[in-house]
Amino acid sequence: MNSQVNRVLVVSAAMGEGHNATGRALEDAAVRLWPGASVTWLDTLEVMGAGVGPVFRWIYVSNVQTTPWLYEFFYRSLWRYRWFAEASKRFVGAWAGRRLARRVAAIRPDLVISTYPLGTAGLEWLRRHGRLPVPAGAWISDFAPHPFWVYGDIDLNLVMHQCAVRPALRCVPGAPVAVSAPPVRGDFQPGDAEAARAKLGLPAGAFIALVSCGSLGFGDVEDAATELLGAHPDVVPVVVCGRNESLRRRLAPLAEREPRLRLLGWTDEMPAYTVAADVVVTNAGGATGLEALACGRPVLMHRPIAAHGKANAALMAEAGLAVVCARDGELAAAVRALIADPGQWKAMAEAATRHCSSTGALTEGLKALSATREA
Repeated sequence: MNSQVNRVLVVSAAMGEGHNATGRALEDAAVRLWPGASVTWLDTLEVMGAGVGPVFRWIYVSNVQTTPWLYEFFYRSLWRYRWFAEASKRFVGAWAGRRLARRVAAIRPDLVISTYPLGTAGLEWLRRHGRLPVPAGAWISDFAPHPFWVYGDIDLNLVMHQCAVRPALRCVPGAPVAVSAPPVRGDFQPGDAEAARAKLGLPAGAFIALVSCGSLGFGDVEDAATELLGAHPDVVPVVVCGRNESLRRRLAPLAEREPRLRLLGWTDEMPAYTVAADVVVTNAGGATGLEALACGRPVLMHRPIAAHGKANAALMAEAGLAVVCARDGELAAAVRALIADPGQWKAMAEAATRHCSSTGALTEGLKALSATREA
């Protein structure tokens, strides 16, 4: 049954751009499925209080860049100690839920979509307190779910691959879990690589390696660019620095010495660059990895960031959708192997395309969610 939904609420957060990118893809799908529906957004961190967003973003970036051991410790503790995960989720859920309650009541949505784990915690709190009678689901954009992503009292937890169902149920046994199509905008799809290269001014015969590490552009991006330049004379690295102007400035001298290296700041042409690429090099396995898969592009996970980045890389490799390059020289070796053996590249590209086609349309997940509370 495809009953009309008039008001959709997207609960996200500006923690980089990945969660909002997932939300925009779901908004587009919802409007296609229910023409005329209105879509309202809430930023979980803004709703939680003034200054919460900047503090949480600072903690996240500092943990990844400066104290990855602390981030790893927290991540491992969520898995190792169920009481710790449950206590943490209930604390955050009460904090976010109380703040969300009035806003959600004022919006009066017919359907609620969460793309941010703290937002989902708040929605579960509302559900437990009888204040969320409409369907509510979470799109888990990390390839590998972790305990803060999965909730038993919302209607649907949507993961990105069949191999992610098992770890999701390990997080919360008995939770409602389903597999979703990658939540990416519709312009991320397989296309004509040569046409995309001509449009972007990229060389037709080169091996294009798109390096994209999210809007924050953190991780060992400079080392990735250097390795790619040394891997093979046909390699043209295209490094997307996102909003990290410091990274762009640091890479500028290398680009002046090595004209093959292309540097980009923030760009709205990511679908075209992804289609133009032979491979996508990233380090976290969130939205960028999903966009690459949607375009049928192999993913090389270069020195995955701590905690969820390493988990995403491992699960993507297990699914045959990525090659993990954790040590010095492994990225260059992986690229040389793909250049030497086009059959390997083709197999990875076909695996990505096959996965995306097997999960159906993004609208199917929305229909499944909307049906969860029908009489």
